[in-house]
Amino acid sequence: MKWFARLSVILGVILMGLSWQHQPQSVQAATVSPLITAYQPQLKTATYSTSYTDASGQTQQVDLTHPGITLSASQLTTMQKQVRAGVEPWASAFTAYANDSFARKVNPRIYFEANNDIFIHIPGPWAIAGYSNPSEYVGDRVNKDGATIFKQTIMWYLTGDEAYRANAMNAMRTYEKIQSVQPHRNFRFATLSYWLSASAEILRATDGPTESLNWTQTDTDNLTQVSGKLANAYDIHSYFMNQHQFTVMGAMGRAIFTNDYPLYAEAVEATTVNNQGQHGGKNGSIMYEMRWMTQNDATGAALAPADQHVQLMEMGRDVGHAWDDVGGLSTLVQTIYSQGTKVDPSSGTVSFQNNAVNPFNFLDDRLLAGTTYMLRYEKGEDVPWTPADSGLGIYNQINSSGRGRIDPFLGILYNYYKYDQGADMTAAKYQPLTQAYEAAMPEGTSFDYPAAGTLLFTRDKTTVPPSQPTESGWNGFWTGVYNWFKQAIEYVWHWIAPNS
Repeated sequence: MKWFARLSVILGVILMGLSWQHQPQSVQAATVSPLITAYQPQLKTATYSTSYTDASGQTQQVDLTHPGITLSASQLTTMQKQVRAGVEPWASAFTAYANDSFARKVNPRIYFEANNDIFIHIPGPWAIAGYSNPSEYVGDRVNKDGATIFKQTIMWYLTGDEAYRANAMNAMRTYEKIQSVQPHRNFRFATLSYWLSASAEILRATDGPTESLNWTQTDTDNLTQVSGKLANAYDIHSYFMNQHQFTVMGAMGRAIFTNDYPLYAEAVEATTVNNQGQHGGKNGSIMYEMRWMTQNDATGAALAPADQHVQLMEMGRDVGHAWDDVGGLSTLVQTIYSQGTKVDPSSGTVSFQNNAVNPFNFLDDRLLAGTTYMLRYEKGEDVPWTPADSGLGIYNQINSSGRGRIDPFLGILYNYYKYDQGADMTAAKYQPLTQAYEAAMPEGTSFDYPAAGTLLFTRDKTTVPPSQPTESGWNGFWTGVYNWFKQAIEYVWHWIAPNS
């Protein structure tokens, strides 16, 4: 009878919980972050127009819009408006972003050593006094500084707090002091070039109350020279897989900031196909990183049409670098998309033809297909793997070490397909992306890519009421029931266990 009584208590508590879960929840007032100030930075947009001849010989006027490196003016405006109003999911995403160490207002860590000549005249990887590889020493540090400058810039734009702008501008002007870069290979300097250009787009487009902290033509001239010098450390056609994407990010950011349309067009093609790189092997483009497998590269045997499939190549190396492919290619595709550029559906070159597609849809949504392939594997599904040439040898199988890891690089794809393409995100094609992204909201940050998709890339078309669940309908209801049920059982069990 004791167990009957205890069971009655348990069932009563559970039924009370289910009843509570089923009640409509009141909408709470929006809560604006205390970091928001009265000063609201306003964007100054600009458009650079020139003519360009595509691969088919068609010449047309083309534009580069500013700001427009990954984040468009429209997306920046949306983010600022919603954060300052305390609207979800932006409000929670902003709180998480502000808590990132790179975004802190007081004394953010800057690694640039202004009194160390190897930061002013950047050497190659050859040993010098005190450094076995000075390029690597500098490269690791400037990569992090670039991310700090970008995050300080975002914090300035959202809050209007000039302390963030001062942090970003002071660090930017420190980097403008770079005088030379020895010709060598280090993709980290491409990452720096991307971060500096992406930050400068926003800093140049906004003004603050203090004149000395505003962007000047001298800043533009200095950064243009520095980004040209940094290009001595990379090219955009020969690097290995995810490293290729970093180099293209650097070139694309530089091209947009300096209005170099031919370089921009080259970077677009290097994103989609990279025809100047290996046709397969180590090529990190969409076509070859998210590779359509038609043969077993170990044996040379062709796959039957029914067995052909997409696989994310760098999964044969390890999970971390495979996620970098998702982060890098998503960032590049978002940048191209933000510029309104379309590409040839086969060659991936800038195209003005009627059959041109936006980069998300290139090769029948190949970037999404490769990302989905990885998500299914990381979630525990069996996926086919065909031995494939990496350019450094054959990847005979997926490296399973760290299986289950999900990095914060899904927000760009999710927001495009859900809001811009209007896809049914519960359909099989999109479900792995939807489940993984929504489970992680708000999406986290990175010092290699913008990431933070909930804050940076959620569209204005979504207006989730403040303090409401991100899931809707019965899915959201039953998720809540499950979570409450689990907590209730654990609580009651701990209560009765000592007496059993």
